Amino acid sequence: MTLLSRLLQSPLNDVSTDVEAPPPLDGRDGTAGTGPLMTEARRDKSRRAYPELLGGLRLPLAPAEALALAEQRARAQPGWSIGRLAPPQGLLTAVAVTRLLRFRDDITIRVRPADSGSRVDVRSRSRVGRDDLGANAARIRRFLRELQQA
Repeated sequence: MTLLSRLLQSPLNDVSTDVEAPPPLDGRDGTAGTGPLMTEARRDKSRRAYPELLGGLRLPLAPAEALALAEQRARAQPGWSIGRLAPPQGLLTAVAVTRLLRFRDDITIRVRPADSGSRVDVRSRSRVGRDDLGANAARIRRFLRELQQA
């Protein structure tokens, strides 16, 4: 079964590199909050559809340095606008606007200490619809790849 056919059978619009404790999403008005919860059904769908994303990205940088690098890469993403930067919590939130239909998707990047460096987790969730046809996972993949190369 192809990834596309799996996705069509199991609609998913909320993807995270950490499904056990996903990064919190801000409120739609940009204020701090937990946003929509990732249900167990979404966690399971995400595990099955995107196993390669689980575990986030390990960087050999202190958390403050990793967050600064993540902020730099986030600001360079086309269509992204930064919402909140909270260094004490290791969080950065953004909104991505899709090119074609101008949908808004919420993104949270979380940086935490890990063995010999930092762990970067990313969550991306569509505000509209039950299925994103893989757009959120593609956004996370692209961001982590660029972050790793930076």
